[in-house]
Amino acid sequence: MALIGMAASPTMAQEYPQRPVRVLVSFPAGGTTDILARLISEQLSRRLNQPFVVENRAGAGTVIAAQALVRAPADGHTLLVTTGTTTSFMPLLHSNPGFTPEQITGVAMLGCSPLALDVPANSPFRSVQDLVEHGKANPNRLNAATQGAGAISHLVAELLASSTGIGFTAVHFTGSAPGLNATVAGQVDFYFDGVSTSAPLIQAGRIRGLAVTSERRMPNLPDVPTMTELGFPAVTACAWYGVLAHSDTPAAIVSLLNREINAIIQEPALRERLTRDGAEPTPMSVAELNRFMAEDREKWRRVVAPLNIRMD
Repeated sequence: MALIGMAASPTMAQEYPQRPVRVLVSFPAGGTTDILARLISEQLSRRLNQPFVVENRAGAGTVIAAQALVRAPADGHTLLVTTGTTTSFMPLLHSNPGFTPEQITGVAMLGCSPLALDVPANSPFRSVQDLVEHGKANPNRLNAATQGAGAISHLVAELLASSTGIGFTAVHFTGSAPGLNATVAGQVDFYFDGVSTSAPLIQAGRIRGLAVTSERRMPNLPDVPTMTELGFPAVTACAWYGVLAHSDTPAAIVSLLNREINAIIQEPALRERLTRDGAEPTPMSVAELNRFMAEDREKWRRVVAPLNIRMD
């Protein structure tokens, strides 16, 4: 029977897709994740001769879309375009999110968008070291803006705290813009925000960028060093975008989609969109992506566990 299954896999991939494919998006229309999903779906429709239809299933921190994915037939006709929040954060922040990481496989990595460590333009902190030294000398006197409890901006701040021994008070906002406004106004001491939204304000001198959490300096912020350069290699993180499927989806279909999407993200429209959001196209094999997802979840488990952050 195993030999029959192995022989059937290439045929299954050749016949895929047999009908329109639902492409679930875990965020509302108009955002980066949605735009990437639509660009990829348009190209997949042309390449594979069936409609790939975007369906926005936003809500509950990406949980609603993930639940819809694992409840759908595992035949490759339902995909999910989402961020690392789905597999890295939600299983840690919810006691029962309605899915498990084991029910989901990576299909293709689209890109990773790092964060910038921002401080007000008139902040006394001219470097990350200044911030850390102040935090150590004044325990729990720092405050940090976040995009909400359990958001990546919050957890990266906690990663900085746990790796340096400083304490801080989290000031939770809803989304990126309110946190940036508070930073511009000098109402918080620091804020980890996406490079794409921070860069224009850093370039305009309205906030100061102390570092980025990428492994290399960002092209749009060439004068802002990486956390690793500054001696804080533990504080490396990115908000990643990916395409996922039910883990029981036939491997041949997942491999076909991986090859097609890896080719698509090298095309100008996708590269331009990813670059605009501070991300770089990051093609990976299925095995590499699944390993990345597991390692990313474990990294954040070590941050979240001592904090007892729950969203249910």
